[in-house]
Amino acid sequence: ERYFQTYALLGLNDGNLPVHRGMRQKRYESVEKMLDLLDVARKVGPKAPWQALFLDPHDPEWDDDMSYLYVDQSLYRSWFTYATLAGLFFLYNYRIMFHNKNFSFVTKFTLGGVWLYSNMVYLKYRQQVLRCNLFDEYVQLRADELINQNEKMLRSEEMKRFIWYTADLKETLARCHRQSYKNDASDFADSELLLQDFVRRYTDETEEMPISGKNASIGH
Repeated sequence: ERYFQTYALLGLNDGNLPVHRGMRQKRYESVEKMLDLLDVARKVGPKAPWQALFLDPHDPEWDDDMSYLYVDQSLYRSWFTYATLAGLFFLYNYRIMFHNKNFSFVTKFTLGGVWLYSNMVYLKYRQQVLRCNLFDEYVQLRADELINQNEKMLRSEEMKRFIWYTADLKETLARCHRQSYKNDASDFADSELLLQDFVRRYTDETEEMPISGKNASIGH
C-alpha cells in the first residue's frame, strides 16, 4: 500500500521523474512528510471490532475445507476445438468419408465416439456448474450466519465510529493532491493541512499520550 501511495505522491501517474539526479532526489524527499502523515492518520483511527467480521475458528460447525470450486474451462475449450476441427474435416471430405464403403466403419466409429464423448463432457460441465452454484449458496449461508451471529457488534457504537472514520479518511485522501512541482515539501502544503486537521479530529492533544493502543488501531 505504501508503494502505491509513494507512486501517486511522486506524480508518476501524470508524468516521469525529473531527468537530473538531484531533482529526482528532491522529488523523493518532498513526499516523506506526506507519507509520515498518512501513517499517523491510519493509526489514530478507532479500533474496529474485528471479531464481528470473522467466524469463530473454534466452532466445529465450520471445520470444513473451503476450497474454491471452478469450472474447468480449458477442458471444454480444448474439446470444442477438437470437435470443430473433426467436423470441418468430415465436411471437407464428405464424399470420401460417406460414399466410400472402405471408410464406412471409421466414419461411423469416429462420429459415434465424438457424440458419446461430447455428451460425457456436457454432463461433466453440468455437474461442475451445479457444484459451483451449490458452493455459492453455501458461502451465502455462511455470510448470513456471520451477520446474524455478530449483529449486535455490527450495530455497536464502536463499529459506527470505525465506519465514520473510514469514510472521513477516504474523503480526506481524495482531497489530497500535489499542487505544484517545485520538488519541495511545499508542493503538498494544502494536503498537509488537511491531514493535520484530520489527525486533530481523532486525537486529544491535552492527553499525555494522544495516540495509544486503547483508543487507536496502532499496529494493525
